[in-house]
Amino acid sequence: MARQKHVYDYVIDAHGTWFCEGNPVTDSDLFRMLSRSLFVKDGRYYVRCEGEVHPVRVADAPLWVRYVFLDEDSGGQIRAVHIQLEDGRREPLRPETLSVKEESALYCLATRRNLLARFAKPAYYELASRLTYEPETQAYVLTVAGRSYRLTPRT
Repeated sequence: MARQKHVYDYVIDAHGTWFCEGNPVTDSDLFRMLSRSLFVKDGRYYVRCEGEVHPVRVADAPLWVRYVFLDEDSGGQIRAVHIQLEDGRREPLRPETLSVKEESALYCLATRRNLLARFAKPAYYELASRLTYEPETQAYVLTVAGRSYRLTPRT
């Protein structure tokens, strides 16, 4: 196996902006390729790029949810929820993976690789408006298709 020529320094800042060697990744095709090749191994993030593997330092969450799409019945009850990630991927929300940090940040696991995704403000407000608070358990709950999902606290 050939030795990797260079290990690039990739960073995803607390706002979801990618940097390579200190420079922001502004090309949308490159961003999409990096985001979609991201994986986690032993608790650390990596990106596979042109046959090479590079570590990625992540300040908060490596993925960001930009939009939430609610499928409601005629009574306004949620039947299903879909999310759209910053890189354009759209998938069903897995409500059992929802977590909340300090009542101001909402997260879920996304993609088949189970990567942490943080909800951007529009997506956060859309979903947060549908949460209920249970004082007895001190937990937020989302009800989808008649099933209640308690959000877990995130530290």
